[in-house]
Amino acid sequence: MRQLLVFILLLPFYAYSIGFDLNDRKKIEVLNHLDIPPSYLKDPYLHDMYAEKKRECTLNGFADSSENADVFIPMLSSLIAQSDLPSEFIFVALVESQLRVESSSSRGAAGLWQFMERTGKLHGLQINQYVDERRDHVKSTRAAIAYLSTLKKKFGKWYLALIAYNCGDGRLAKAIRKAGTDDIHILTDPKRGLLPNESRNYIRKIVALSLLATDELFLSQIQYDLLLNTSQENPLITIYLPEGEDIDRIAAVLEMPKKNLVRLNTHLKKGIIPPNEQAYPVYIPKDKLDDFRHKFRTKKLSGYFVMHRAKSGETLEQLSRRYNVPKASIMMENMIGEKEGKNLNRRIKIPINKPFLKKSGLHTVKSGETLVSVAQLYNISLDQIKLKNPFLTNTLKEGEEINIDD
Repeated sequence: MRQLLVFILLLPFYAYSIGFDLNDRKKIEVLNHLDIPPSYLKDPYLHDMYAEKKRECTLNGFADSSENADVFIPMLSSLIAQSDLPSEFIFVALVESQLRVESSSSRGAAGLWQFMERTGKLHGLQINQYVDERRDHVKSTRAAIAYLSTLKKKFGKWYLALIAYNCGDGRLAKAIRKAGTDDIHILTDPKRGLLPNESRNYIRKIVALSLLATDELFLSQIQYDLLLNTSQENPLITIYLPEGEDIDRIAAVLEMPKKNLVRLNTHLKKGIIPPNEQAYPVYIPKDKLDDFRHKFRTKKLSGYFVMHRAKSGETLEQLSRRYNVPKASIMMENMIGEKEGKNLNRRIKIPINKPFLKKSGLHTVKSGETLVSVAQLYNISLDQIKLKNPFLTNTLKEGEEINIDD
C-alpha cells in the first residue's frame, strides 16, 4: 500500500521526465524560432499532442494528398522564406487546412489559411460573385504572412501571434491581462482556462508538427524528407489573363488536365477571369511557362460573354455603348423588354463580339502594373516592349500608354 501511494505521488514527476530529450539541439532551436522557452518540452500535453500527430502523419502524411503536398509545401516554403516568419509557420497552413484546396469550416472560414470573410477582406482579398481570394493560394499566403507579422509586432512573440491568429487578438489580450503574464506555460494551462481549449490545442499542434519535422528518420519513412527538410523553389508561376478568358481553354493550351489547373486556381468561382479585369493572376506550373508563351493567344471574344452587375438607373443604351454590343443582342440574351431596359438593377449577360477593353495597339497602365505583367498580358517579351517604347522607364505610371502593337 505504501509503495502504491509513493508511486501515485511521484507519477507527475515521471510524466515530466519522459518524452523529449531536453538537450536535443534541433528541438530547442525550433522552440527558439517560435520564442518559446526550452522548458516547454516538459509540457505533458505537448507530449500527448506530439504522439497523436506522429500517429496521424504515419497514416496520412502531413497533407491531404501527396499531389497537394508536392505543389503547395514548396510554394508555401518559398513565400515564407521571403518573409520574416520562421520556416515553422508552414505548419500553420497544415494545421488550418491540411492543404485541402476546397477546405471550408462550419463557421465559414476558407482556403489554405482558413480566413473568415471579414478578415480576408481586411487584408485585401477580394470576395465577390466571381472570385474568392481566400482560395487564391498565393494571395492568401501573402495576406496570412502580413497578418501574422502584424500580430507579432503587437504581442512581441511569435507563439503569441499564432495564438492570436486562432482566437483573435482581443481574446488573447484579455487572457494576458487576466494572467498578468504572457508565459506560454500559464496561458496554455487547461486548469487555468485562460484560453479556449481549441486555442491551447492549436499552438500545441503547430509546435508538435514543427518538432516532428526535426526527425529526419521519421520524415524519410513517410517520404516527406525532401519536402520539409530542404529549401524549396516555388513550383508555380503567375500569368496574367484578360477578362473573359477561361480555365478550360488555358488547360487545353497547356495540354494539362483541367482538374489540375482548377486545383491551382480555386479562387476562380466560375472558371473565368472576372469582368472588368484587364490583367488578373492565374497560376500554372512553372514547367508549363514555355508552352504558355509559345501557344497562348488572346482569344477572339466572339461567342463569349461577361457578366455585368447593373446599378440602379443604368440602361441598355449605356451598356450597349460601353461594351460596343448592339442593344438588341443584350435584350435577346437576357430576355429583357424595352420597358425593363430603362432601369436595370440586376446581373446582365453581355455577349461580346470583339475586344473592347484595349485600344488598338496601345495599353493604358493601371495602378500596380509592371513591365513584366504587361509583357505577360500580351504574351510578348520585355525586349519587344522596350524596342517599341524607347523612352519607357522601368517604373510605370498610372495612365501611361504603352505601344504593344505587333
